[in-house]
Amino acid sequence: MAGYPSDVNSALLARLSNSAHVTDHRHAKRIFDEITPGCRSPDDYLNMAKSYLAAGKEFDMIGLCQSAVSQGTGAPCWAFAIAHFVNTSQWEATEALWNIRPTSADHDLRHFVASHLDPSTASKVLLSLATFLLEQGSDSPARDLARFLLEHAFATLDIIEDTSTETLLLLLREYNALSVLTPGHYFALIKTLQSSEERTTFARSLVVYRNFRWQMDGEVPPAKLLGQLIRRLTSFQMTTGIRYILDELTHFYGRPSVDAYKHALIAFSRTGDVANVNEIFEKFVADHGKPSSRRLVTPLLYAHARLGNVQDTLRQFERISSEFGLKPNTVCWNILLTAYANADDLNGIFKTFRQMLENGIEPNAHSFGILMGQCANRGDVDTVRQILALAKKRHVQIASPMLDTIVEAYCNNQRLDIAESVAETCLGMEVKGSRVRMWNILLWNYAFRIDLESISRIRSRMDAAGLQPDDMTYAALMLSLVLIGQTDSARRILRTLHRSHRIYATEFHYAIILYGYVKDRNRDMVHIIFREIKERFERPGFSSTLLTLKSQLQRDLQALKDGGRATNSANVRLENAEKFLSEAIADFDMTKLATKQPLPGAGKQPVGKAFPAMYYEYMITAYGRRGAFERARQLFDQYIQAQNPSSLENAYDIAPLRLLSALMLAYLKAEHYKEVEQCWKMAFPRAKEIARPPSIDEWLSNQLPSADTIDPPRPSRAISVDNPGDFLLGSDISKPARAKKKPPILPACRFMLSRPLSLYMRSLAYRNEPSKIHQVVAEVQRAGFVLTTYNWSTFVQMLASSDKPSDQVQAFSIFEEKFMPNFPGWNNLRRGYGLKPPGVPSTIDVIEHPRRGKHPNILGKEGRRYWSKIQPDFMQPTYVSMVYLASALLGFRERSIIDGGAEVKSLYRVAPKTIEAVADMPYLREKFQGVLLRRRQEQGDKKQDVDRLDHYVWTGGILGVGGQPRGLTEERVPAQDQEHADHTIDKTGTDTDIGLQGGHIPEAPQKTLDPQDEYDIEVESLLESRRNSTEADDEVLDSEHRVDSDRDSEPDVLMDSEGPDLSEEDDRASAKEQSQEVQGSNEAKPAGESPSYFVILFVSVIKSQLAPGVVAEKLSQRESAA
Repeated sequence: MAGYPSDVNSALLARLSNSAHVTDHRHAKRIFDEITPGCRSPDDYLNMAKSYLAAGKEFDMIGLCQSAVSQGTGAPCWAFAIAHFVNTSQWEATEALWNIRPTSADHDLRHFVASHLDPSTASKVLLSLATFLLEQGSDSPARDLARFLLEHAFATLDIIEDTSTETLLLLLREYNALSVLTPGHYFALIKTLQSSEERTTFARSLVVYRNFRWQMDGEVPPAKLLGQLIRRLTSFQMTTGIRYILDELTHFYGRPSVDAYKHALIAFSRTGDVANVNEIFEKFVADHGKPSSRRLVTPLLYAHARLGNVQDTLRQFERISSEFGLKPNTVCWNILLTAYANADDLNGIFKTFRQMLENGIEPNAHSFGILMGQCANRGDVDTVRQILALAKKRHVQIASPMLDTIVEAYCNNQRLDIAESVAETCLGMEVKGSRVRMWNILLWNYAFRIDLESISRIRSRMDAAGLQPDDMTYAALMLSLVLIGQTDSARRILRTLHRSHRIYATEFHYAIILYGYVKDRNRDMVHIIFREIKERFERPGFSSTLLTLKSQLQRDLQALKDGGRATNSANVRLENAEKFLSEAIADFDMTKLATKQPLPGAGKQPVGKAFPAMYYEYMITAYGRRGAFERARQLFDQYIQAQNPSSLENAYDIAPLRLLSALMLAYLKAEHYKEVEQCWKMAFPRAKEIARPPSIDEWLSNQLPSADTIDPPRPSRAISVDNPGDFLLGSDISKPARAKKKPPILPACRFMLSRPLSLYMRSLAYRNEPSKIHQVVAEVQRAGFVLTTYNWSTFVQMLASSDKPSDQVQAFSIFEEKFMPNFPGWNNLRRGYGLKPPGVPSTIDVIEHPRRGKHPNILGKEGRRYWSKIQPDFMQPTYVSMVYLASALLGFRERSIIDGGAEVKSLYRVAPKTIEAVADMPYLREKFQGVLLRRRQEQGDKKQDVDRLDHYVWTGGILGVGGQPRGLTEERVPAQDQEHADHTIDKTGTDTDIGLQGGHIPEAPQKTLDPQDEYDIEVESLLESRRNSTEADDEVLDSEHRVDSDRDSEPDVLMDSEGPDLSEEDDRASAKEQSQEVQGSNEAKPAGESPSYFVILFVSVIKSQLAPGVVAEKLSQRESAA
């Protein structure tokens, strides 16, 4: 293009550079030649190189690059060319280009080359280069090229994250053998791994460091590098490697720095590891003397506070001033508040907070957050709002965790509509902290209500607000799947999320999956998942062990049935469960309780009381239900002795309220009614003490601003921190909280006495003292507690079974008032159905039997049972109660022969609807009508053997590799015979096996990785091996080909705040009665959305958060096909 300006030629050259047509290449070459060498820009050379490559003349780029480099403008062209030859592993051409590289510094060249290199093939390219170097001499220039490429790869996080641990170690071994690797390469690689926010990626930095220490034994690592390792270990709460790094600092530098000691102490204190905290602190004092900073002594307090050990926390608190000569600051006082909070001592929290103010310590947002969190946990909305107003008065910066407590308080009062409004309002506020937790609280509450539509709405709102889901968000979604019987789908989703590094699978996530399998009675999967928990986390935590104990109880009871032995006998023994209990308690790691994640099964008890009380509660309840009183009492005494009581008189004071209820059941079954009363006399005052609101009204009244200074709410505009009234959400905010009369107990505790009260009422009735029941119920109500539908049903049944006509009349009167407004008709009641209360989500019908139709306004059997735990005060009449009433009515009719029907007429005036309903009772051949109405001898129920149902089994568990499906037609392997079968991960070695490949392993090498990180690295290696082979992926194999739609679900136990269900009436119907249910009703309709609908919805949510991949795509296709 002679005569055209040079810039026009450059533009035309750029336009033609990517064309593969020969004509376009010739034109590009002509244009390039017409540009005088002195006027050629770096882009001209680059575009010409692109044209050579597009035309298939890649080797002509070498001469072009040589010309460009000679002109001093060759860096972009050279970088493009050498990157091409590197990506295609053409090492002779690469070496030729390397020999003519520009004179720029290496980091500048890396900058040019990086944009053209393919990160996905970097590891394969480097391995190919190592093979090429083996054939070259020791003075080959390609060695410098290898160092150059290694420096680039080890400094690029994307490349390292895409490279498996096994491949990474292979690269280090190969290049170290070639004498190419330098200590700088190791340090750069470790630094890059440290910079990752993914735990699995960071864990590899320890593996690389161990490899460095073996490969380059004489080299000294920088102190800064070791210090950064400890800081990152602390941030990820990985404690196993901390002692090792401290020893390395001592080995190379004489002693660890103060900063290293500080972070080591923080790490162990966060896990509640008191022994390691004390030992490391003693070493610190030996190396550096007494601490001069409070940051070095606060871990001494926090290690005890995490476990709720108040006395030891106080002792360490006093040491701050008495031994170290330091004045406790706000952080120290906050840790003391945390100790009381974890001990569930609300009065102790407020007493300490007042002492804090009296000592001139100014509380911060965290101080107020601890107070508000404890009140919110009890559902005390008013006190939460008062404390928030006090924080505003003291000019404390409002933080998001403080606002989380308002949402939590409303949720604990079942006011989810207000809680959602508060969360929505908080999105427009300028406060410090993330809003994700408050929306997660909403998700969890909707998940427990099986409100799938609200879950979808909340997740959509979170996405619209830019709130990124975290591990608790996905945990709530997985719980939703578990509750609707889709545990296998939840397990697969957890595997996909973990392997895609979207979340890190913790034992809490495992507990959710394990809960689903225990609920489904899939004991094979319970065994597989629990075995994986032991392999991955080494020592199972509280919830996992509790769930497995329940499965062992199921197993023992089934074994008794299979052996033809009676399950209701004083001599019954649950041998496997007892063995598991003793081993679990002996091997339990108390640091597992020092977690901020929820502990399912603890029933809102402090961690120090939940363990091991909940374990004994399950065992005592199981024995008590079956009449084995002596064994139940022995277990109770065993628990008491383990608590080291000061005297026998305080045994009942030591036992938690729930454990007392379990003992009451054992006494009741053994007809020890006086002991039942003794337990009640201990439980009732203790419940009043626990449920009583904190006595801080007067103190808060003096601290709060006057009513005139509180602004009214302004919901119509954005809320700001300057308007405290906006925080105190509610219609009555303009009134001072101190002017309102608080209820005698906290709203969240109003059902606390449900179980012990019903047991006590039965004991009074069984010893023919029904008149006392009236007094007990009145006392309970005066104290502020609320009777549940189960309590009122028990009340009605016990009065109806009384010999006194006055008691029977009152039974009819109570039933008329409480239950008849919700009577669903016999066609529904005989099946265990009930009216659907207002606010019940329609999606709760997904837990019902899919073949049993019902009206949309009716709750099915499973839904009614489940919702009674969500809304215990909604009165649901039961079939059993009405049979009791029918039995009493027979007595009235028999006496009518004598009194001329006067009693019957009087009864009809009191309860006309009840009598009419009882009169319409259908004749059923089942035990309650047989015993109570037809005076026949009681016989045991012939229930369906749910443990004999076939379940889908995947031997790979959650994260295991190489699992196999065990279908419905295959022979079941008893759980006890699987101990040495189906192992997918062999953990006979340690993490050093990976880091010291091919070399001598020293005896008893010190571990540097936590068990779960070691497990994950081994899984990653197995996955890499399978990808390189022709074996099918787990995602393809893990699919059940048949769904057992007849699988019965079990009542919610672990997730129920009331613990094991002691109700004796919900499951009374015999197999004969169940067989009489109408299979094809005219009003039969699909019970809400099918479970697969939400699986697809959840998968779509997951896929929207993940980059498109084969795993997610296959998962979505499989669920859609289902």
